Amino acid sequence: MAQVIIISNRLPISVSKENDQLIFSPSIGGVATGLASYAEDPANRWVGWPGIASDELTSEDREAIIVELKQHNFYPIFLRSKEISAFYSGYSNSLLWPLFHNLPLKNIDQRRRQNWWQTYKRINQRFGETVESLAEDKSQIWIHDYQLLLLPNLLRSSGLHRNIGFFLHIPFPAPKTIQRLPEAKQLINGMLGADLVGFHTADYVHNFLESVKATRAGEVNDNHSIRLGDRIVRIAQFPMGIDYEKYAAASKSKTVKKIAKAYKKNYAGCKVIVSVDRLDPTKNLEGRLHAYEEFLHDNPQFRNKVIFVMVAAPSRTDLSVYAHLARRLEALAKSINQHYGSASWQPIDYIPEIQPFENVAALFSIADVAFIAPLRDGMNLSAKEFVASNHGRGVLILSETAGAAQELQDALIVNPRKQDSLVNALELALSMRKRELRSRLKRMQKDIAMNTVHHWAKTFVEALQQPFPAPRRMMHLLRGQQQEHLIKSYHQAKKRLLLLDYDGSLVPFTMNYEQASPPQSLLHLLGDLAADPANEIVIVSGRSDEELDNWFSGLPINLISEHGASFRNANRKTWKLVKPINTDWKSLLLPALQQYAEATPGARIEIKPHSIVWHYRAADPYFAAKNLVIIKRALKPLLKTYRLEMLQGNKILEIKNPQVSKAHAAQAWLNKPHDFILAIGDDTTDESLFTALPPDSFSVKVGHGHSAARFRLNSSQEVIALLEEIAYSQRD
Repeated sequence: MAQVIIISNRLPISVSKENDQLIFSPSIGGVATGLASYAEDPANRWVGWPGIASDELTSEDREAIIVELKQHNFYPIFLRSKEISAFYSGYSNSLLWPLFHNLPLKNIDQRRRQNWWQTYKRINQRFGETVESLAEDKSQIWIHDYQLLLLPNLLRSSGLHRNIGFFLHIPFPAPKTIQRLPEAKQLINGMLGADLVGFHTADYVHNFLESVKATRAGEVNDNHSIRLGDRIVRIAQFPMGIDYEKYAAASKSKTVKKIAKAYKKNYAGCKVIVSVDRLDPTKNLEGRLHAYEEFLHDNPQFRNKVIFVMVAAPSRTDLSVYAHLARRLEALAKSINQHYGSASWQPIDYIPEIQPFENVAALFSIADVAFIAPLRDGMNLSAKEFVASNHGRGVLILSETAGAAQELQDALIVNPRKQDSLVNALELALSMRKRELRSRLKRMQKDIAMNTVHHWAKTFVEALQQPFPAPRRMMHLLRGQQQEHLIKSYHQAKKRLLLLDYDGSLVPFTMNYEQASPPQSLLHLLGDLAADPANEIVIVSGRSDEELDNWFSGLPINLISEHGASFRNANRKTWKLVKPINTDWKSLLLPALQQYAEATPGARIEIKPHSIVWHYRAADPYFAAKNLVIIKRALKPLLKTYRLEMLQGNKILEIKNPQVSKAHAAQAWLNKPHDFILAIGDDTTDESLFTALPPDSFSVKVGHGHSAARFRLNSSQEVIALLEEIAYSQRD
């Protein structure tokens, strides 16, 4: 495997200095856990800041740090105190962090702000120089997070054209939000230096693509890619998971059992509500305390019977906004305890300290409710850690604005900015029947057990290592002189072939695929075209034999069904297979597809003679996207065993034999002599046909996206207008 170079603001090992002695301590964050296997490979490298200002170090200290870290394949970037203040505390955490989390920005002196920006650029450049010195010919480069948004393009501009990946661990905001930054386009261009840009959720992907459009940083395609001149940047979601086994097994350890027993004793007789977060304005900790206070006011029956354990781990204590928040939280917790508490019961156990893993696992294991309601969060791994740690007794309350909410749909999803939403969720969570809460928890555990942090890292690196698509030739809109040339060629030809896709080309898509029969106007048009003895019309469709027969049996046109599985010649009644196809696999795959169709409201299964189609046009986009990933993963072994192909079309997933294609089926007509050929299609299944056409053919892609076609039309309405023009216009 090629060398992987990981670049992040912080290294997995932090360095501190006490009594003139260097102390090395491991990081325990999700990124360090997920990338541990790559860090252990001696061929790989990890570049980052070691967590200590270089002002505090002697030249001997720096050398000792370099030597020690190199043994772990880590390469330090040394930063002075002023650089840390401007780059990290300043531009990264006083501007980018709040802006990307939709928080208000403080008024910052323009001169100071400009210093922050210049330092941010300079530190990104310094990271780039270190990476350049380490990179090999086939290195895979993976850059992490908002502190290094400029780095991908800096590396590419320096001539480092390896595979470059970038992953953002925080939300990406809407265009109008990021454009509040004067440097917005420079930051987006920086990210677009990568070949693969990853986000936690589909919403963040959407925001990024819309921001690229708004800033005109690149040409956005409909397959979540961006064209930049002669290269393509892929944009995708990679929802980050946790080390599921670590948390699921923690409650069995003696240490965690002992701590859990102590917690149970301290909170005896009470339902336990838990939140474990960094102390940060984005976490809505004050909002949670106010909601809990209102809950106690509205539900006196729960007093003396519930306790809220809030862990608020100190974070960025050098920033005044964080210090002020810490003081407000402590005062609010104290006020609630004084107002509602008694000598024998305090409603809040406020813990403003970093807790070891064992304490967190013990708290989660005994909790009746996890109260996780940030204003906005890239993912929020605490929610997943609670689900993995708890064994059948806990309810998860989770903000709709946390990335994890798109996966953990069995949580009680709340609006963190509406206090009544939080209060109602607390009431429901504490009164939920055991049977329901256990079934909810079990379903969530099943999901996150599959999508672990190790799977996240492996999936991203595998995607990065895949060959990157080269941009296809530029298509021209079929307008003006180009359309005139096509029509003139049509009328001058003595033998013409028209290969026409159906759904999305001759008729627009419908929410229900069964309700897409051709209108009478289309049947008349096709009949008139077919009546011309110079024309040979072939409908090349993904539809079944039966559907095509029902719609077109009265017309003298040729029909190809199921994307090339079988055909029926004009004026014949018998369908023939293009080639014999084994379909025994259908009975094995069908149960799994039906299971996920039932789990995706609005999705449907279509069983064709030679293929199976999972339709999700009418389904909820989140559930469709989620289950689409699961289906692909679950069916992969069977597809390999039976040598099947899975095609993702326009809101469909079709499974078929790879020897079946529109190009193969149309070859019988392409082998005949024609002096005019027109092929029209809108989907990936039409690409094989476009590439099989003679060079002087007229190939037309309907809709957006790159294609092997020469021309483009925007809709099926434009297709009909074109066909009417060639059918009814009179030319010399």
